[in-house]
Amino acid sequence: MPLIYDVLIDRNAPKDLIFSYSSDKTLNIGDYVAVSLRGHLAKGYVIDKREVTSAQDYLRVLGKIFNTSLILPYLLDLAYWISDYYICNLSQALSTVIPSEVREVKVTYDKDLKVKIPRPRKRNLEKGYVTYIELSSCNISLPDSFSRLLVKLPIEKRLDIYLKLIEREIIKGKKVILLFPELDTLLAVEDLFRKVYNEGLALIHSRQSPAVKNEEWWRIRNNNIKLVLGNRSAVFSPIENLGLIIIDEEENDSYKDESRPLYDARTVAYKIQELVGCKLVFGSSAPTLETYKGVLESKIDILTEEEIKDLTNIRLVNMKGKRGFISRELIHHCKVSLSRKKQIVILINRKGYFTLGICNGCGNIIRCPNCNIALVYYKDEGFVCHYCGYNVEKIEKCPQCGSKVSLFGYGTERILEILKKILPKAKIAKMDADLSDKEIDKMWQEFTDGNIDILVGTQIIAKGFRLPNVALAGILAPDLALNLPDFKVSEKTFRLIYNLAEQAKGDKYLVVQSMLPNYYAIKYGNKLDYQSFYKYELQLRRSLGYPPYNHILRIIISGKREDDVKTISISLASDIRRRLGIDFSGPAKCPLYKIKGVFHWHILLKVKEINKDLSKVVKELVEAYNYKDINIMVDVDPVSTV
Repeated sequence: MPLIYDVLIDRNAPKDLIFSYSSDKTLNIGDYVAVSLRGHLAKGYVIDKREVTSAQDYLRVLGKIFNTSLILPYLLDLAYWISDYYICNLSQALSTVIPSEVREVKVTYDKDLKVKIPRPRKRNLEKGYVTYIELSSCNISLPDSFSRLLVKLPIEKRLDIYLKLIEREIIKGKKVILLFPELDTLLAVEDLFRKVYNEGLALIHSRQSPAVKNEEWWRIRNNNIKLVLGNRSAVFSPIENLGLIIIDEEENDSYKDESRPLYDARTVAYKIQELVGCKLVFGSSAPTLETYKGVLESKIDILTEEEIKDLTNIRLVNMKGKRGFISRELIHHCKVSLSRKKQIVILINRKGYFTLGICNGCGNIIRCPNCNIALVYYKDEGFVCHYCGYNVEKIEKCPQCGSKVSLFGYGTERILEILKKILPKAKIAKMDADLSDKEIDKMWQEFTDGNIDILVGTQIIAKGFRLPNVALAGILAPDLALNLPDFKVSEKTFRLIYNLAEQAKGDKYLVVQSMLPNYYAIKYGNKLDYQSFYKYELQLRRSLGYPPYNHILRIIISGKREDDVKTISISLASDIRRRLGIDFSGPAKCPLYKIKGVFHWHILLKVKEINKDLSKVVKELVEAYNYKDINIMVDVDPVSTV
């Protein structure tokens, strides 16, 4: 009996399009094919096949675009799971699993199918500042067997462990995926692994040209590699005989995608393990609560070394009641470091000069008219919105009552100016997200070359503390972030301090300035007491029903008409209560509720588990409100609720 093939059209649309076609040649599930759709050429995935009595009434597949099936069986199963778990279409899931650089080849048909695949030019391998991570041998014995393992060590020792674990799998004939969250970390360690595996290494990251990424992907698909080194999306590498997935800095939010589907590479890795039976390794100095809870429940083994805590190089300065933004202790340590020809990094997680403009009369905060966000003041630019770029010169009188506007707070620009006055002979520069990627790369090079004495910036400069000539890190006001209405804010504050405090030994010093020195996240971070922090935070999360004890589904409703957004949010919440009968918060305005003229409301669902029945109902409810000019997005397991 003839075969009919179900083809899922490859397109980004609200609903999947699946049509049945016949074929002169035998096709396999997972093949990428060209078909005729309403008189136009379209591309799609073969997702099913079945026998029929007659194939005469079906259009024919025009041909296979690639000789090899595009989707491995386990990756197709993974795409179905992503569609269910992250509440998206199957075509959206597959467009995530199979990169656009592979799918978006030029296809034409004139009696025969012709496919034009881009050819990569000579590679110019991008280099970050490669000197800030140096391999350190680790003599800890590896476990003989494990399913999931947390390597809780500094990154220099984790790399040594990874090399040993990878070699163990390759000897067995298995393949390995090794993920790093940030591109500069990935490029910093590339040479280390390339020296060992040479052409057996494939590199996948976001800054590759389409042609290079296409070539690397096919090297993996054709079974020509042993190790894939990459960022978040490399978790979908089409590897047969996968033995191990390693996720370094597993606490990093960069593993969560910000575009649909909003997948999390860490959660995806768990599912891949379930599908193929590979091992999972998580690497971190300060792991997520979810991972550490797995250790406490004996679901994840741990590899660590308990060292005597050396707190002598860590200073916690209570700024309450003190004048100025930079403490005497930090200034003293800056002068000592400079006298020794050493470098310094100063972290302040605020950009600009002043962070708030407030009316003396009515208390009105100067906000962006497009985003309803407090404008940040820069000396050269005036008031600027960091979300939409709105800009206005200095406002001296309140637009509501006419009273004088006073400026408060401090950011990287103001700290830079203050330091230049205190330390006039030092070469000081500022690095934050106001700079382009190229400008940041250039500044890192200047810093690593020793042409900058003090680097002031946001958290992006924290890794600079690992540079051999950097002797001092200062953190200014980490407690400012605690004002954010985000259930993970204490965990993130603790992790920032802990990661730097762990390195403060030998000739490296850390000074933390805080108005809340006894706040548990700050106190335990400075004491390198991760066990007490996790114990406290887990108890708090349990009492409030937050992850890791429940999952959160965040439904975000947005549109340009505030009344419409509010009305639909209330109606959707009512339907959720009627259909699901589960605990949820909202509907309410999002903390960042107006961005670029678009209003945002959200509903937070707390559930014990995310199953197909729940996902199906949520998807049906969201699709029922598919109104023009209204956008509804579901974020499963959000890394932030802001």
